[in-house]
Amino acid sequence: MSEGEELRERYVEAELVGVYNIMVRSAGVEYPYGAVMLLKGREWGDQVLPIYIGKPEAEAIARALYSVPAQRPLTHDLIVSILESLDIKVEKVTIDAMINNVYTATIVLLQEINGKLKRHYIDARPSDSVAIAVRTGAPIFLSEQLRAYAESEEKFSKGVVDV
Repeated sequence: MSEGEELRERYVEAELVGVYNIMVRSAGVEYPYGAVMLLKGREWGDQVLPIYIGKPEAEAIARALYSVPAQRPLTHDLIVSILESLDIKVEKVTIDAMINNVYTATIVLLQEINGKLKRHYIDARPSDSVAIAVRTGAPIFLSEQLRAYAESEEKFSKGVVDV
């Protein structure tokens, strides 16, 4: 079985539904919580994987999604610029697991060295991985095991989450 076939068996290609600022409601009181990044695996229906992130991380993703320029390169833009100058391609991003209530991700880089392709697997936060994927057009994949943490997209439509 090839690596591509294995990837298709354990991972599903995903789309970034969006990033949203959210309020949390606890005991009837609403307060700002940060943001949530919603990823939807193909064939997950109305289910999305919510990954809670900070506002700066949400802004970094949103800037790339909506092509909002900055006066000077921000961190993810700088990383992409460095990779491009070294002729290294972002092949894909994978959201791999949840360990101790923290999601893990990998940025897979592809580099040609002396006519041979070499892959580099970089451990990263999902928010950084997605910010880079959006900037480079790299596909995002979700581990099928994460479907257990998927929730209805409708839950996030009002921007308030009950805890």
